[in-house]
Amino acid sequence: MRHLLLLPSLFALVAATAPRDVDSYLAQPTYTPASAEAVKAMCDDALGRIAGMRRALETQRSAPSLATLTHYDDMTAILTGLSADANLLAEVAPDDARRDAGRDCQSRAGEANDGIQLSRPIYDRLKAIPLAKASPEARHVLARALAGFDRAGVSRDEATRVKVAALNKEITDLGLKFEANIANGRKTVTADPAELDGLPADYIAAHKPGADGKVTISTDTPDISPVMSYAKSDALRKRLYEANLTRAYPANDDVLRALFTRRDELAKLLGRPNFATLALEDKMIGTPARATAFLEEAGRAGEAASKRDYDRMVKRLAADQPGTTELAPWSSGYVSQLIRKESYALDPQLVRRYFAYDNVRDGMLQLTRDLMGVEIRPWKTPVWDPSVEAYEMLDKGQVIGRFYFDTHPRPGKYSHANVVPLRAGVKGRVVPTAALVTNFPAGDHKTGLMEHRDVETFLHEYGHLIHVMMAGQREYSLSGPLNLEWDFIEAPSQMLENFVWDYDTLARFAVDADGKTIPRELVEKMNKARYFGEALGDRRQYGLSNVSLNYHLGLPQPDLTAQYAQAYDAYGLPRTPAGVHPQDSFGHLGGYSAFYYTYMWSKTISTDLFTRFKTQGLRNPAVAKAYRETVLQPGSAKPAASLVEDFLGRPMSIDAYKERLNAGE
Repeated sequence: MRHLLLLPSLFALVAATAPRDVDSYLAQPTYTPASAEAVKAMCDDALGRIAGMRRALETQRSAPSLATLTHYDDMTAILTGLSADANLLAEVAPDDARRDAGRDCQSRAGEANDGIQLSRPIYDRLKAIPLAKASPEARHVLARALAGFDRAGVSRDEATRVKVAALNKEITDLGLKFEANIANGRKTVTADPAELDGLPADYIAAHKPGADGKVTISTDTPDISPVMSYAKSDALRKRLYEANLTRAYPANDDVLRALFTRRDELAKLLGRPNFATLALEDKMIGTPARATAFLEEAGRAGEAASKRDYDRMVKRLAADQPGTTELAPWSSGYVSQLIRKESYALDPQLVRRYFAYDNVRDGMLQLTRDLMGVEIRPWKTPVWDPSVEAYEMLDKGQVIGRFYFDTHPRPGKYSHANVVPLRAGVKGRVVPTAALVTNFPAGDHKTGLMEHRDVETFLHEYGHLIHVMMAGQREYSLSGPLNLEWDFIEAPSQMLENFVWDYDTLARFAVDADGKTIPRELVEKMNKARYFGEALGDRRQYGLSNVSLNYHLGLPQPDLTAQYAQAYDAYGLPRTPAGVHPQDSFGHLGGYSAFYYTYMWSKTISTDLFTRFKTQGLRNPAVAKAYRETVLQPGSAKPAASLVEDFLGRPMSIDAYKERLNAGE
């Protein structure tokens, strides 16, 4: 899930006769605008409503009260919903014109948000709300809202606020351009059919030679992932790796340099030494110094295990390529699967036979029913592409959420995996809605076989969607999960990943083409091999975290690629090779800015959360109920650290994560 201004949805607001009350305004729309002009009209209408609510709040003569907070929450729900809908269109709309119109609307929504955050009259009214009769949730929502105003610069003089607004607008537009360049930077390479040796038969069947006798392979995930794991051709893996990590170069270099520079200017204008300081103030970790200390402690915890696995991979590669003394990054996935096959008797191509997309999807839905005690049924509603599916989630017969699955690649579509929370939900008023956007192969055992790691990714992203559904019964939309400290937001989804390593879970949906259930012995082999290379993979994440942080500790260096390599190589293995420019397609630099460390910080929390399931049972209904009620349902109604303590009965600890890193020794 990316860090965006996302919450409820409102792209149904085109008709002049539409109801004007907030709840009707947030009623379920369709995401099928007929043209770019229709997108603009929707955006205009929503922004007009937001402007009116802002004026009303700024000029109210009645004494501030909790009704003032509700007014502010409703306005924020509409604004964040507008941004969410625009974001979804930018990711999945069927043509460039509508995708570009979505990005333009995102920019305009961002500008409206900046104006509200810099409104001194709104800030003063919120700050004057008496809290004697306020609920704990209202107190927490208000405290975080006021802190957000303070960070935005609301207390600065008028001239400074004008500069802040201008910089924010430029930063938003640069971020959107950065993401657009990645989405439009898709590359292809050609290969001789012989270079596909080692790849699964269904992959080869789907990649027939063209008239020139060559096979075309794209940087889309379903194309590139199998090549990097199975292709025996080192040359093919290298070509595709380099294509993937140059696909937005050089276009994004200038964009990133400007983005980092403007962020640094904004931070200094707001009295901070750098943008990382500003960005981390409202996170659990708090400061760049604490983030650096975390990278040092956790990033070094698995150093011995990662070095052991790295050396093992080099040795295995040298057996086929004499003279090899180091591991190239385009070989790591390939040699990893060789070792799993030879040392753990685990054939990844055998494993994938049990993971046809249709079955995996149904398995994810059933897992929700089992753990959360809810029902899921198809939802008849217009969709933006024939491949998109829609569902409703019910609890005790009542609809508590709605969601979309847009899970297969298309030209121009967002190329990674995320969840767009379209509606936060408000108890008794608004049903939460979200969209899962991924790029998995479609179909059954003939066309839709998935790698087990893709199944894990599916459950991870689906976990974000579940969080949106479960937290959608709060008093305020601002209590939704998107307002949690952002470095906690990945933890619940990462905790769920453990379930696709559990035989009892997999046995419910993992079957081969003949309908035979995945053997228990195979799952046992998967688990024995599970932690091989994990510490090495985590070092990559710490390297990326260091890149993200380093770019925001001051002005960018003249050579962004060299700066990337220096920061990444302090942790990551294999080292950054020459000839690639990974920063230009590192999409998280847009939304996550300085806090990509979120993934690893959250992983330490998720590993700790899982200890209760591990000791008391993955399918223990009491544990699942406690998890739903103490971690998911509160949303952001209380601090993230309190959610962890409520579930575990103690404060969070990094000990379980450190133990996990060395599990393969």
